[in-house]
Amino acid sequence: MSSTRQLANDPLSSSWAAGFRSTLRAYARTHLPEAMVPAHFVVLPELPKLPNGKVDRGSLPALTGDEGGADNAYVAPRTSVEAQLARIWQDLLGLSTVGVETSFFDLGGDSLTVLQMAAQVREVYDVRLDLRRMFEDPTVAQLARMVSSQADPAVTGAGNPRGVGTEEMRADAVLPADIVPDEDALPAATGPYRNVLLTGGTGYTGAFLLRELLDRSQADVWVLVRADGPEQAARRVLENLAEYDLVRDGDRERVIGVPGDTGRPYLGLSREDHHRVAAEVEMIIHNAAISSWIVPYAKIKPVNILGAQEVLRLACRSRIKPVHFISTTGVYPGHLGERRWEEEPLTESDGVVGGYRQSKWVADSLMTAARERGIPTQVYRPGAITGSQVTGACATETFINHLIKGCIQLGAYLDYDLLLDLVPVDYCAASVVHLALGGVHAEPVFNLPSSRPAGMNELFELIVDFGYPLRRLDYRDWYQELSAALERGEENEMRYYLPLFGADRPAEEVGFAGAKPEFAAEKLHEALAGSGIECRPVDRDLFHLYLQYFVSTGYLPAPSTALDQTRSQ
Repeated sequence: MSSTRQLANDPLSSSWAAGFRSTLRAYARTHLPEAMVPAHFVVLPELPKLPNGKVDRGSLPALTGDEGGADNAYVAPRTSVEAQLARIWQDLLGLSTVGVETSFFDLGGDSLTVLQMAAQVREVYDVRLDLRRMFEDPTVAQLARMVSSQADPAVTGAGNPRGVGTEEMRADAVLPADIVPDEDALPAATGPYRNVLLTGGTGYTGAFLLRELLDRSQADVWVLVRADGPEQAARRVLENLAEYDLVRDGDRERVIGVPGDTGRPYLGLSREDHHRVAAEVEMIIHNAAISSWIVPYAKIKPVNILGAQEVLRLACRSRIKPVHFISTTGVYPGHLGERRWEEEPLTESDGVVGGYRQSKWVADSLMTAARERGIPTQVYRPGAITGSQVTGACATETFINHLIKGCIQLGAYLDYDLLLDLVPVDYCAASVVHLALGGVHAEPVFNLPSSRPAGMNELFELIVDFGYPLRRLDYRDWYQELSAALERGEENEMRYYLPLFGADRPAEEVGFAGAKPEFAAEKLHEALAGSGIECRPVDRDLFHLYLQYFVSTGYLPAPSTALDQTRSQ
């Protein structure tokens, strides 16, 4: 009898397995885009093993319909269009039935099969689907509405599905009553600090923040990271430093791994560890966040908002601790035309769209509220963080870098009038750490913009200048070419970002064509005066340095290779 059959015949085990699958699915949806959430979870008493101890993949049970499929109850097709579309899904996914209210991804679809499905729908109904709307509500019912009412954009043009209303944002921005300094808390230290806590230390920006803390102070740096113990936590942090060639002799002695989780109550710390960190840490740099543009607000909230609350709670206990928060210029509402944004607390929320930007707006506002309660806070709002202005080391997991790779793979880029504010990561980190080590300033907010914004078309022209043979296409033509390539099953970095693109224009998170925001930085420049910290413009030399880094790491093909691939198409 198979392991899964044994579980099915045991009511208690079966009930536990169902609950465990639900927990796994909820966790995956909190941390992954919808298209990447596994459709099935199989619970086994143990994994089958080979004699050498490795998992025997050939002995794993086959997936069946009851192994953690869709949570939605089955709803049968109600119209001829729904029935036809359901049959297309059944054939494509190899299923006997498809409910019209069940997510395509819960049924086993992914970002590639959704494109194959779209191609079949176009053949049957002679319509071109708005794939961005399809990703927002991937059900037969929604697809039927799109097919039947394609001439009526109101049917498929609802509000941003990754965000929430301004009322919910403002409600979440109310600081809980218990976040207030303890009556017997020691006053805030003013430096030099002996112990500093850093969150988000295993990310890209976190690596450079940690390097600056180690170089600019004698403090031990406590780094909160998901791990099984302090040793593993410290090892993860140092491995992340090594990823960007930032490890130096003596780092291990000053990096203290703190196993925890920003997205859990009390930062995932035990009561004993929470008391210890609260008592010993004297200053906090809070950098941890989920930064994906395609993750909805509800899934980002535990880390980006509730995590900010937990950091502020920690800052109130035992000793009042200054909190330096890494926000983003994305907290400013999107506007067409020119608009200047001052270095001051947030007031406007209309026009802040998408889960990431809205969650950062809320966390940014919580910091202002905490400052009014006596918790020393400082907010830093950098533009889009890009590679090091010294070495060119650059993260790959950003939207703009995925877009660059996707366009190189496609051999074409989109003609889109978008202004990008790219800020080198080492300049950002040096600015934050220099100001943080000097104590909280009277001004509550600093903008950290680039020294010169660059147009998206300008950057792609620099990519062509570097040697990549890219064609410049009208947005609609670029979108159709990208969709067609993905429908053919071609590999492209943009497959996970299709929810951000519609047939006529990108989603609001990408940016408004023609927008020309200006970010005031007079207060920042005054605070940095005499430090020697300067922002290098992202010009031809620096951008080519980034491209050279990507080629050296294998993230991008060499231009000659890309040219050969283009000629063979």
